[in-house]
Amino acid sequence: MIDHERQPRLPGLLLALCVLSSACASNALTPQRQQAAIRSESSLKQLIERGEASAAIGDMTRAEQYFVAALKAGGDERDLVQRLLVVCVADQRYPVAADYAEQYLYRHPLDIDLQFAAGSIHAAMGETLRARELFEAVVRERPAWPEPHYALASLLREPGNAQELADQHDLEYLKLSPHGALADTARARLTRRGMP
Repeated sequence: MIDHERQPRLPGLLLALCVLSSACASNALTPQRQQAAIRSESSLKQLIERGEASAAIGDMTRAEQYFVAALKAGGDERDLVQRLLVVCVADQRYPVAADYAEQYLYRHPLDIDLQFAAGSIHAAMGETLRARELFEAVVRERPAWPEPHYALASLLREPGNAQELADQHDLEYLKLSPHGALADTARARLTRRGMP
């Protein structure tokens, strides 16, 4: 004699398993869910952290890739562009850095800090006209910032440029930052030009 009360209820158990398996199947990762899972695994914070870690070990190309991914994931554009400039310049990939800076400035033409960085990058590449344009814009907008005066003076000291204008910017730098890190160089340039 079969004791039905002790016998597992197979039809009920099978039904429960079927319901569970269909629920699991409905939770299976569709392509959209796979992409969402990847995005959550590669959260913005993680992308930035991986970029910083890559930069710390000197893998600037990988750092750039992570920062670009963070940018595409909706990260703070200004912060990430600054990070991109740092890693590209550290890797001496000035044209790439200039491109990131110019794209950013196209969208944010009044960002003085990025104008100064872009001017420095263009100067490093020998693109003196664009560098001068950017440095002059920075000096106009923020005349009390000493470093752009020094940078502009350095650029204007190139042969064929207005040495008197370079002197004025060195003097302005010294007025604003008489004991700054670049003061000795500014003084030496002025002394060579016969200025006290």
